[in-house]
Amino acid sequence: MLPVKYYQIGGFRAHLRDYSNDALTAKLMTRDGVEAEFVLGIKPCGASYLLLPCERFRSQGLGEPHDLPRRASEYESLSPVQFATKADLTKKFAMLASNKKTPKGETPRDRSKANTQYTVRPNDFSEAGIARSSFEHQRVFYRLLQHSIERPLDYALNLAPRFRHIYIYSFAFNTWGSDNRSLFEREDDPRIMDVGWTEFNAPTDSSDLTPVSTSHYVVEEERFLGNPGRKKLPPSDGPRPPILFLVHDAKAARCALRSLGVDASRWRVGIKDLLYSPHARGPPVGDVHVDSKYDVRGHAMKMSRSRSRSPRRGSSSTDCGPRPRSPPAPPAPSVYLVDVRQMYHTLMQVPMTDTVLANSISLGVKDTAPLRGEDDRIIYEDVDLRSWLIGYMWEEMANSVAIDEQRALRHRFSEETPIDDFPQASGAPGDDHDVDPNDLIQPQSGGNGNGQTAVGGYDSASEDEW
Repeated sequence: MLPVKYYQIGGFRAHLRDYSNDALTAKLMTRDGVEAEFVLGIKPCGASYLLLPCERFRSQGLGEPHDLPRRASEYESLSPVQFATKADLTKKFAMLASNKKTPKGETPRDRSKANTQYTVRPNDFSEAGIARSSFEHQRVFYRLLQHSIERPLDYALNLAPRFRHIYIYSFAFNTWGSDNRSLFEREDDPRIMDVGWTEFNAPTDSSDLTPVSTSHYVVEEERFLGNPGRKKLPPSDGPRPPILFLVHDAKAARCALRSLGVDASRWRVGIKDLLYSPHARGPPVGDVHVDSKYDVRGHAMKMSRSRSRSPRRGSSSTDCGPRPRSPPAPPAPSVYLVDVRQMYHTLMQVPMTDTVLANSISLGVKDTAPLRGEDDRIIYEDVDLRSWLIGYMWEEMANSVAIDEQRALRHRFSEETPIDDFPQASGAPGDDHDVDPNDLIQPQSGGNGNGQTAVGGYDSASEDEW
């Protein structure tokens, strides 16, 4: 991360606070209709706070706090968060307010509604902290691809050199449900039936995530398992190493790849190193004062810093020896693994018993493909390419509001939308068409968590399902 400094707005030990949440909102929003934007900082423990870079804090006439500002390195993620109305911002401040008294003998900690579950051990890394910050990394990443972050340095970004040349793939696989080995053996060395992946064009400022090609390989053929008439394809080493590799259950995907001979041991889980790369050319560390409109993709920036004078060439100095070299940075990983399933569970806070299809339905993601109509106009028709759904689910969550606000919106939508408002499939109760028993969706068990259901016999769907 670049050495950007922040003042905290509202909440536990804030730099800017007021007697009431309404008064604090009035300082920051003059009227509704003009969004108030802050930096959402998530700490290693998972607690989140509203921040403003020191430069913006001063430019808004908010004064100079007595307490020292927070450093970017204190947070696992720094991402944009907006509030459209005063009511929304006031509600956020109410969630961040830590008004409960600390019991005698205990160390004061953030006991707000937003953060009390994360601050039992406030200085430690936690699974929740890693998962929540990883979710926000996806939001920053998506906005960078769409060039929709106006002030990149507000988020202390130091992008990897290859950031512009990114490839995006999604990966899914099926395992044999008739495997009678122990659970440990099945998870550690799965017997893969088939694999599929989809390559996407990365989103830009004029287009969303777009699938461009899909591949499907049948790894194994067994007549007694009901897979007759299929052309057996040789195992593949997988596509050329992409930068972003989207999966549904990272642990299971790694085991599946290993069983196919693909070494994923050096792949990086998450994309933090893409956003805050040790290999990027960032400004020198020190008392850096930056223009927050600096384009982190390589344009010049304004800075001023003090530095000690080095001896001139040819001068003799017995006091200073050769300047020690910094140790070389480790090689950059070629693949960054993103667990879309983990993103979904971190967002929705539901038990991890699910499939890609179930999660995509919960997110309201539909799989569509462009086709030409009779009048030669492009129309979109529902299709069943389930491997695409992993990419679409990632986009649905990454191209949305911050994690806690997004969860509230999705839960509110699911509670307020009556079942009758959902579109009915052909043959559903209430439809005038005859019902074909073969079209009914039968309950399945033994889901392998990677987006496809483990089956004893091969799924009769066509290869186009990938």
